[in-house]
Amino acid sequence: MDAENRHILIVDDEISICEVLGQFLRREGYTVSIASSGEEGLSILRGGDVHLIISDIKMPGMSGVDLLKQIKADSLSLPVLMTTGFPTLDTAIEALKLGAYDYMTKPFHLEEIGEKVRRAFQSRKLQEENLLFSRLVSLHEVTKTLASTLEVQELNCKFLDFSLRMIKADGGSLLLVDQAGKLAITETAGDHYEPAFWLARPFVAVSRLVAQQQEAVLINAQEPLPDERLLPLPGGCRSMISFPLKTPSRVIGVLNLLRNDAHDPFAGLDLEIINVLASQASISIENVRLYHNIRDNYLKTIRAFALAVEAKDEYTHGHSENVMKYTVVLAKHLGLPEHELELVKYAGLLHDIGKIGISENILNKAGRLTSQEFEEIKRHPELGARIISDVPFLKSLVPMVLHHHEFYNGSGYPLKIAGNAIPFGARILSVADAYEAMTSDRPYRKSLTQSVAFSILNDERGKQFDPHIVDAFLDIMNSGNT
Repeated sequence: MDAENRHILIVDDEISICEVLGQFLRREGYTVSIASSGEEGLSILRGGDVHLIISDIKMPGMSGVDLLKQIKADSLSLPVLMTTGFPTLDTAIEALKLGAYDYMTKPFHLEEIGEKVRRAFQSRKLQEENLLFSRLVSLHEVTKTLASTLEVQELNCKFLDFSLRMIKADGGSLLLVDQAGKLAITETAGDHYEPAFWLARPFVAVSRLVAQQQEAVLINAQEPLPDERLLPLPGGCRSMISFPLKTPSRVIGVLNLLRNDAHDPFAGLDLEIINVLASQASISIENVRLYHNIRDNYLKTIRAFALAVEAKDEYTHGHSENVMKYTVVLAKHLGLPEHELELVKYAGLLHDIGKIGISENILNKAGRLTSQEFEEIKRHPELGARIISDVPFLKSLVPMVLHHHEFYNGSGYPLKIAGNAIPFGARILSVADAYEAMTSDRPYRKSLTQSVAFSILNDERGKQFDPHIVDAFLDIMNSGNT
């Protein structure tokens, strides 16, 4: 920032000192404002861009120390030089503790003032560069977090929260384009900045303009509006950034950020930071949408597979859906993480997919199966694993589909593995599958009562089933949380 663009505020009840000091600083190229009291100085400070303050300590009414306290309370990050004609060590220490850049005693040389002003601006520039560096480091971590978030609401909330924190905004709103092509408020943040607040005409107007022109808008209440189609900010609002969220092909939303009257207005640096953050967030939001579209299609495909199997067996209609429900409740109770929970859920739907390769005569046979027919039935886990192993997004389900009929004691099929060698998801699936089968009608028998099914599960603890999983399942069923 050049000297002519730097605004210095002199606050002193001795007008002669203000005039002499003001003339000197204007000759040095600075813009100068003068206030004869702390109250007047605070009013000027809150009404326009001030970059440095030179304030006397002892003044009628609001003292220079009181003014300094208020500046820091308002979170205004500008250097303050304190002056006094009645110097004491305690006063100097108090001023520096409160955040004054420096302390001078009257009378002082104008050259001394000029040098301290130059140093103050150099110090502020260094602080801004350090702040920028720290923000860039934080920005790198933030963008990594956004890129790894796959849940829509979580991503929206994180993005808005990060935006507020990165540029110290007081409030914000995130608007995304809905299926009808209209902007809709998706998330808001900040005290007193609820959705109704953002429906005020000035915010609606700027959001529409930004979405239409695909360019960011920075509004400062003390400056002319950057476009005639915009409206003045409501009272109490000092500054606003409205930023388009866009992909290479389209605009997907608008980010609005606001500072109130108690803080400095937004500057170009804030706009640059939001530019980087919004660019990454736009990509992440679009990727999450694509991910959920793919996942929805994935789920539809899985359900179609399950329905194709059940269409062959009139007695197992709804079996896979029920097994999936039991499996999910049991997996949650056992503390599986979200990504594993989803795999177990889909495995529950597809565990019997291999029956599509088994004769309907065997599947629907009313009497006892022959040993040869039972051997044919026992092929379905391997057939199912073979079918889904060729589908990229189903490969991770193969171990659970292949091993859901293994017994904990090693006497199951197809590979006769035992104990912890059986995948944990397959052990969960085994209990859910067996219970659902026992409590459903089959061509060779009527459904068993719940108490009989519980008794069989208990009897098979450590034999057919993992004891820990049986105990967890019975706890859930007895508590009525299914």
